[in-house]
Amino acid sequence: MRRQSVAALGALIVAVGTAPLASADSNGYNPDSQTLRTTGNVRCVVSAEKAACEQVAGFPAAPVNQSGGHWQVASVDAAGKFSWAEAGIGGSGQEIAMVNGNPYRFHGWAILLTTEGTRLSNFKSVHGMNISLDGMTVTPY
Repeated sequence: MRRQSVAALGALIVAVGTAPLASADSNGYNPDSQTLRTTGNVRCVVSAEKAACEQVAGFPAAPVNQSGGHWQVASVDAAGKFSWAEAGIGGSGQEIAMVNGNPYRFHGWAILLTTEGTRLSNFKSVHGMNISLDGMTVTPY
């Protein structure tokens, strides 16, 4: 009986057009982090502590690193501290390919891919960063 009630409730939610957002509880992969593909060149990993995004060729707006290239990783922690890094972000479990305009929620972060870029915002601190669609600009806030 309970299974039928849950199924009916799920059908009702979909029928009225308020399907739940993707969340850490529903991804079924790594309970500590989630990997997302935002655009063809940028991918991110989100955990409770921070959000980090990489562009393998480096972010053109990033400072030049010791090897003469641009830093590959931009990250912001839940308190709003922004940093650049050279190492890749790694990631485990299945990568979610984000859909333009669909909001995602993982580990206390809201992530939104739009025609302008990707916005990652921490729910509690309201800090985060914007990454332009082409990966040229990273703006922490």
